[in-house]
Amino acid sequence: MSRMRTAAATDTGYLRASNQDVALATSDLAAVADGMGGHLGGEVAARIAVEHLLDAYRRDRTTDGLIAAVVAANSAVYSRSKSDRNLRGMGTTLTAAAFMGDKPDGKAQLALVNVGDSRGYLLDRAERRVHKLTEDHSVVEEMVRSGELTTEEAAVHPHRHILTRALGIEPSIEPDCWELDLEPGSRLLLCSDGLTNELDEQEIANVLLDEADAEKTASELVRLALYRGGIDNVTVVVLDVLSGEAPAETDDVVVIPVVATASHSGGTGKEIAPITEAVALTPPVEATAAAEAYAAVAGATGAGATREPDALAFEETDPPAAVQESLAVPLTKSPPVVQGAPLSGAAPRGPHGRPMVLVRKGKDRRREHRDRIFTIRVALFVLVFVAVLGSTAGVVVWFDKASFYVGLDQGHVTIFQGRPGGLLWFKPSVVERTTITPAELLSSNVDYLKQGMEESSYQAALNLVHSLALEHTVIVPSESTTTTSAHATATTVPTKGTG
Repeated sequence: MSRMRTAAATDTGYLRASNQDVALATSDLAAVADGMGGHLGGEVAARIAVEHLLDAYRRDRTTDGLIAAVVAANSAVYSRSKSDRNLRGMGTTLTAAAFMGDKPDGKAQLALVNVGDSRGYLLDRAERRVHKLTEDHSVVEEMVRSGELTTEEAAVHPHRHILTRALGIEPSIEPDCWELDLEPGSRLLLCSDGLTNELDEQEIANVLLDEADAEKTASELVRLALYRGGIDNVTVVVLDVLSGEAPAETDDVVVIPVVATASHSGGTGKEIAPITEAVALTPPVEATAAAEAYAAVAGATGAGATREPDALAFEETDPPAAVQESLAVPLTKSPPVVQGAPLSGAAPRGPHGRPMVLVRKGKDRRREHRDRIFTIRVALFVLVFVAVLGSTAGVVVWFDKASFYVGLDQGHVTIFQGRPGGLLWFKPSVVERTTITPAELLSSNVDYLKQGMEESSYQAALNLVHSLALEHTVIVPSESTTTTSAHATATTVPTKGTG
């Protein structure tokens, strides 16, 4: 009789402020969820997904039950995201494996599901390597599969953190699912991208081969990821298929981290590494018979109507011979059954092999994602602000238009409307330019005119101009006459005295 032994380990890493990964390990179910949506949203999404996955799967411990459990987990995350504005837009990846029991040939049957870019690996002891069982639901992986990018280019692509599928983003989800027929002694690994971003597949295989104890293996993988940089949260679950031992009497459930807000002691408190984003895939264009069966499973869990999958095209490539013997073809709850399919199902693609990112159209989506920010209080504030601003502008305009001054313009005495030099954005304007030049005025008045001689009205400005004009016609001539008379008197007085 076979059974599954699981061990999990996780760490926040050195650059994250919190651990948004959640790992689940029981005697027949293991899962890794990598949350997204900021400091709080990612933690909440991952934990909700894992808790609902476990609860739903325990009601139906079959492959269909596991798929339905993923659908239920998606519905729970999506509903919570819509009901709490602080968690809006949160989502999570989810990779899970469930032990289904023994087959008549003595092999152990496991079911594997995947949504997002957390991964599942199978250890190949004969070839001393690991085989990636899952396909990442990400933009760059779609480009790699279509031949537009190499694996090396995808590793440094600026869009490598953008997912094309994740739990909680859409009301329905289509997980990839496989049934695995494994020999006793087989070892699987579930992990978040915090591990695969730091270690390559051969390094992961070496640890799985060298360490027999599952708990020590999980801890060593996390330790090496931290040693290589620990940029992201790192979470792993190691699964060993054992034989010749009685099933565990207890059904212990391990969910880590125990406290969702626990942070690494070396953390900086800042989210330095890129935060994963999730977007929806292109709506399907063709229904399949398998889609109807999958929709029925989802409906039984209360998750609501599911989206029908695309008609998928699989590459005609065969898995390694060493793995063909231990693995069944992928299930087709999503995608459809195809004989000779590769180890992991192809993700839905657009007409040219590229994933297409969509936003649901219509008024419902706009209403769904719009916060009510325009309230009566805001409207009153805006009205008062506009009134005050308008009154201030009116006072400035009135003060400017009610002011006049006399100055010089183009070599003549001129009457201006406005303030000397201008007021704010209002510049003075010429009202009347006279024929009087500075040469016809007293030098002291010319200095005043250069600065601008202010008056309270246009009439007052005219009066000032007339006064300045009199200096030429009255003041200057009288000054000359007075000086001549004075000199004449001074000359004749002595003459009288001598006579």
